[in-house]
Amino acid sequence: MMAIPILIGILLAGPAPAHIPLLLAWVAAFLAFQAGSVWLKSRRATRYFRPTVTYAALAVPPGVIALAMRPELLWWAIPFAPLVAVAVWAAWTRNDRSIANDTATIVATGLMIPVAFHMVHPVDDGAWPWIWIVTSVVTAAFWGTIPHVKSLIRERKNPAYARFSMVFHIIGAAAILALTAMGVFAPAALGGWLLTATWVLFAVRAVWMPVRQQRIGLYKPVQIGVVELVLSVLLALAFVL
Repeated sequence: MMAIPILIGILLAGPAPAHIPLLLAWVAAFLAFQAGSVWLKSRRATRYFRPTVTYAALAVPPGVIALAMRPELLWWAIPFAPLVAVAVWAAWTRNDRSIANDTATIVATGLMIPVAFHMVHPVDDGAWPWIWIVTSVVTAAFWGTIPHVKSLIRERKNPAYARFSMVFHIIGAAAILALTAMGVFAPAALGGWLLTATWVLFAVRAVWMPVRQQRIGLYKPVQIGVVELVLSVLLALAFVL
């Protein structure tokens, strides 16, 4: 799922050779971040150090190439720095399952949409307002997976998570419906109605899955993951078709 936002950005920008090093750097950097989080949480256990260094080393060459092609990308270090700091602190304090850490990861992932667009488009491009709209909607949808998944796994005995997830997604679906009717999502597939349908599905799964789990039994993590992946792909298609 972490690759979906950057792919959305690439497709909205128009795929270009410059996106290749950016994509490679992002994938390697994300893997380095994941490995590094485990390394910090383990109090720097030796066995987790090698994958952290390896992925970090793999991220450097394409990252340097991307910056050489588009030095303006350095400005993105400003919003990314505090997000990385939150994640590092969460890993160091062994609180990597916190909402703060999950939020930082989701926001960083969502920001790859404008980063990918910026890779080939200047800051005065007329499409930027639309890019920020897409970024906001995708980030909100991905953030919604936090309370939803927690309500099915770690917090399944805490009904507050399920209720919050239900309310969040129902309000989100209603807002998307209203904005689509107003024409805000006109550039999206089917004038935004595919996006609306996708958000309705997000809301349905947020209501139905916790209720069904209480009645029938626990979902397997892979089942939850497949549902989230399918919905994330539909979300991407709503913007790039």
